[in-house]
Amino acid sequence: MTNSKFTQAIAKILGDEFFLSDMIHQDELFKMQDKLAELICEGANQDLPIAKSMVKQLPKTFKKS
Repeated sequence: MTNSKFTQAIAKILGDEFFLSDMIHQDELFKMQDKLAELICEGANQDLPIAKSMVKQLPKTFKKS
């Protein structure tokens, strides 16, 4: 995975609605959170620097096992 593909995937998950809507239904938000977490983990496991940086910056979300 490249940085470009990673950021494209983030944009696809969030979509314009994330930035343009003042309310996101809880189910939709949970799905976005799950997809983003999976994407970040996948990128970090592939040694993608941007994803590894996100994991380090969010230690409560991404705990080492």
